[in-house]
Amino acid sequence: MAIGEHGEEITISMEEAMAKVRSTRDSMLEMYVDYYQSKPMLWNALTDDERQQLTDYRQALLDWPEVIQQIYGDTPPNSYSKYQPYQPDFFQNHPRGIMFVDPQSPLGRTLNGN
Repeated sequence: MAIGEHGEEITISMEEAMAKVRSTRDSMLEMYVDYYQSKPMLWNALTDDERQQLTDYRQALLDWPEVIQQIYGDTPPNSYSKYQPYQPDFFQNHPRGIMFVDPQSPLGRTLNGN
C-alpha cells in the first residue's frame, strides 16, 4: 500500500498513475500545441517569441512524465496537476483559455493583483 503526500492511501498502481499523466499530457499537446502548429495561418500569426514559447511549452509537456516520476519516485502520483508546465500567456486568446498560468509572468502578476 502506498501513502500519498497528504497521508492518504493510494490504491492506483504506478503504471496506472503514469498512464494518466501521459494521457493528460497527450490531451494538452493536442488541445493547445497542435491547435497552433497544425494551422498555418495561426502559426504564421505568432511572433517569433510566441513560437519559441510554444516550442518550450511543448518540450515541457513532453518532459512532464519524467519530471513527475522524479518528484514522486516509487509512490504513484495522486496530485500531479500542480506540477503541470505553465502555459504561455498568449494562450489567454486560445478558445479554451489558459489553464496553468505562471504566477511570475505578466498575466500571472495581473491576475494575482501585483
